[in-house]
Amino acid sequence: VTYKITPNKLIYFTNSRGFRPGGINRRGTLPPYKPDFVLNYEAGWKTSWFDNRLRWNGALYWIDWKDIQFSYLGANGLTEIRNAGNGRSRGVETEITAAPIRGLTLTLSGAYTDAKLKTPYCRIANPQFDCSIPGGNFTQAPAGTRLPITPKFKGNVQARYEFDALGGTAHVQAAGVYQSKISFDLRTVERGILGDQKGYGTVDFAAGWDKGPYSVELYVRNAFDVEGGTFRTTQCAV
Repeated sequence: VTYKITPNKLIYFTNSRGFRPGGINRRGTLPPYKPDFVLNYEAGWKTSWFDNRLRWNGALYWIDWKDIQFSYLGANGLTEIRNAGNGRSRGVETEITAAPIRGLTLTLSGAYTDAKLKTPYCRIANPQFDCSIPGGNFTQAPAGTRLPITPKFKGNVQARYEFDALGGTAHVQAAGVYQSKISFDLRTVERGILGDQKGYGTVDFAAGWDKGPYSVELYVRNAFDVEGGTFRTTQCAV
């Protein structure tokens, strides 16, 4: 649903539902995993100001995630997929783009996400079983555990300047990206073994020129050689 307050200012609301089908684990001793479902609510705005020299967009969102399909590397190098309970993700994101003078474009964007388990993740995902029952079932992650590979904050900034040169159009650009720390596993024990990736930022530079069908681009990615991981794993002990 959308509504235009003015020709350059719009608000909207979205409600959507999605799912992934269940399946059978490669290891025959493991039970099949169920489908998981997401229910998404999003409200946002898209606006333009000062004769389109400033654009400000943003959104608030809430996602309910049921029967999360959680995969990890199990024994003998086989991936195991389990249903890890229910989760909830809520947050806000925004983007501002400005063109203060001819040829110069500045962009700033960021997102804050609070993504957590709503229910405990039990080794045996069955509501008839208590997570603390002796003999095999136990809590892998308690309710309130942050979901892995999801930083609380992520943002970027970019400045680009275009100008006439040698009969064509040239540009110089600088961009930076930052994200807060993340964990690499949902399970409490494995999360402690793998540790967290601390927050980090990278900076890129670029310069180029183009005229008609010809163009040239020079760039430096991660100019300050910052190391940041997005995935970790460990060898299974048994």
